[in-house]
Amino acid sequence: MALLLASLLDVHLRMALQEVSRERRRLIGGVLLLGMGLGLLATSFLLASGAILIWLVRGLGWGLIPALLAMGVLDLVLAAILLRVGGVLLRGPYLVKTRAGLTKATRLIVGR
Repeated sequence: MALLLASLLDVHLRMALQEVSRERRRLIGGVLLLGMGLGLLATSFLLASGAILIWLVRGLGWGLIPALLAMGVLDLVLAAILLRVGGVLLRGPYLVKTRAGLTKATRLIVGR
């Protein structure tokens, strides 16, 4: 019985290590995408905001304050979209196969 339990735990440990490897890649990818998105967002907004601000003030005749407020709202909307996409990548169940295997093995051993 002890050999059976040790073998069962060994199988589940191997499965868990494989899942951790896959999950780690997904988490690292999500974090990298969030970082890159935030960095690119900041850089592009610094450049584009200046150009759009000048266009709103000179081209459309807006005042400086309304133009700055419009740019702030645009920045918030685009940042929220990027953060949402990155957050979706980081969400989800972890070690699904391992947990399912342990539950199944436990039920078989206990007899439920």
